[in-house]
Amino acid sequence: MWKINNSSQTDAVPSQKILVCAAAIAAYALTNYFLRIHLPGVSDVDLRPQIVLILIIGYLYGPFYGFLAGFAGNFCTDLLFGYGLRYLPSWTIGNGLIGALIGFFPYRRAASLERIGQMVWLIIWLIFVNTVSLVYAAGMVSVLDKHLPSAINFRYFYVPALLSNMIISLVLFPAILFSLQRFKLNYPIKLSLAVYYFTVILLALSWIVLNPTYRYLPALFNPSSLSMEQGNALVDAFSYWSLLLVILLVLSFVVSGWMSKAIIAPLKQLEAAVLTVLRGDPVSAQKLDGLARRKDEIGILSYTVQLLSEEFWETQKLSRRELEKTLKFIDARDTGTDVLIVALASLFGKDNPGAPEMKNILNASPELSNMKAIALVISTCGLQELAATYSDAKIEKSFQGMDVNITQAALTKDQRQALALAIDVHLLFKGRLKVINLHAPLNRNMAFHLLERAHAFRLSRKKYAGYVTEPGIVSKILDQWEKTAGIGDEDITKKMNRAVANGTIIGYHIKQMENLANFDIDLKISYSHNDIKHIKQLVGLLIGENMQAKLQMEPKRSSFLFMDCWEIKEAMHLETLPDGRKVTHMTEFDLAMEFTLPEDRDRFRQIIDHYAKREDEENGKILFDSFYHPLYKSDVPLEGFNRIANIILRDKTHIAQTFVKEEDAAAKLEWLKREMPDMDITVTPAWVNDEFFNYLNHLPRP
Repeated sequence: MWKINNSSQTDAVPSQKILVCAAAIAAYALTNYFLRIHLPGVSDVDLRPQIVLILIIGYLYGPFYGFLAGFAGNFCTDLLFGYGLRYLPSWTIGNGLIGALIGFFPYRRAASLERIGQMVWLIIWLIFVNTVSLVYAAGMVSVLDKHLPSAINFRYFYVPALLSNMIISLVLFPAILFSLQRFKLNYPIKLSLAVYYFTVILLALSWIVLNPTYRYLPALFNPSSLSMEQGNALVDAFSYWSLLLVILLVLSFVVSGWMSKAIIAPLKQLEAAVLTVLRGDPVSAQKLDGLARRKDEIGILSYTVQLLSEEFWETQKLSRRELEKTLKFIDARDTGTDVLIVALASLFGKDNPGAPEMKNILNASPELSNMKAIALVISTCGLQELAATYSDAKIEKSFQGMDVNITQAALTKDQRQALALAIDVHLLFKGRLKVINLHAPLNRNMAFHLLERAHAFRLSRKKYAGYVTEPGIVSKILDQWEKTAGIGDEDITKKMNRAVANGTIIGYHIKQMENLANFDIDLKISYSHNDIKHIKQLVGLLIGENMQAKLQMEPKRSSFLFMDCWEIKEAMHLETLPDGRKVTHMTEFDLAMEFTLPEDRDRFRQIIDHYAKREDEENGKILFDSFYHPLYKSDVPLEGFNRIANIILRDKTHIAQTFVKEEDAAAKLEWLKREMPDMDITVTPAWVNDEFFNYLNHLPRP
């Protein structure tokens, strides 16, 4: 089956247009032949609902195809009835004019009709199309027959023929355009359509109640069942009521327009003010003063929006002022691109001057578009690998509620991934997409918006972490990491290193008690790593997967036996033991997560297996610096996790932990208690992932 393209009449190729047109011609001719709804009495008029097929072809594909459908449809009908070429110059060409003239409708090429004025034009144009086509056909009949039509013919043939086509067009054609999504369903259009079809229903009911001829309607399928007088009475009633309906349908737009203006005008003002807020206009709240003084619901809504706008701008001013203190070198004459590039280099360059992200900043185009600016911010924040993991389904979820023309117009897959991630991790306020052109040059206002979000992402003054979906959560975790100092304890470290060297344990870590998360163990998982960029991307991944959890960074000093198959990293300090084994010492952290739902906790393992295991690097969609043997731990049994023993050593300020196999726990506990009598030492079960469990079980013995 061929599908009519409802997005743009120019999209269909000529061969498709011809096939659709041929299908419409066949359907029109066959329904004319097999489905006859005939007006009784002296009238020789058929009601033809199928006339809308010609109108649709002309509206979608233009005058040529519209004329072809109307002309050929009527010609085929005449052949089926055996009329030959008798009506070719008159009714057949007149039928073609219906399809041709609708193709000249002024707003036909618009993707959708969105104003009441356009709806009025459509109705007037349908009246014009039907009138011109019938006048032409009637005129040609008079010329060919060489006499003017009689009063009887005019009353019982031409008027019913005109009004029947007109009513069918006015009732069915807008409904079909609606089904083809050629109306933008804003409030004015929905209101006008509701009033329009309410008028149709009301008038039909009025005819049934006020005019007894409605009882003759079944005779349309069997005209011989009525007498001549009854048939003529039905035709007269049909003409009168049809003419009244045409007039009322046109007038219905007057009512719709008045109602719409009374309701929509203040809402339009409110919308304009909100859009100025989204564009970044600091005086936007003042534009609502007039509406806020109204005493109705619109006044309450406007006042609320005004208060929210003022509060929003107060927050923005503080954020902008704080940023400007850091970026005193920015000049008022700098372009949006200048502001963004220089500020990003200043804010992020000191973190890691030689990083690839810095090269991206310095090599950026001299004039960035909004989309390229967003992609640059994603890269600068170290999230490009996370963006690459975004599937089409995840992208569409991020874009939910947005205009598809905004989020898909001329964007590459990489750009759509970057845009979706920017929304998810709050580097871009989603509402901005309603008021910006992604391909337009970056202006100063948009540049400062991106900078404020990037700055919040990087750093926060608050000491607690928060929830996954909390704005700026990554910067809060980063703040905890940057302020970490003096994690280890010299005495504990010395004794634990001796335990590693003599083979009592294979590794340990030390944390400060004050950094521990006091989370619900039934919902908690701890994930271990040493690269903050990896954690940034992991948090972004949790946001994209809609997994809500409390987050806390627990910095630790770790030492453990090094496996020869591992990659040596700069962060590692390797020590070779006398027996040839190697121990790595490094600063790491546990990201403690308390999930809101057990389902999210259980799903975490699947997320890590898919996106954060080095074994899956071949697909190029793993997070930055993923481990071959990642470690994540639960303090309660979980499906797919392996039970081990967790030996915990505490003093007043520090906690040390070492993970061992359960069958070895007693012997190792005895040694630790003997060597470290001042420590409070306990053993608790823990459950770890397969990779770390295999690490415990396959290390060579000394």
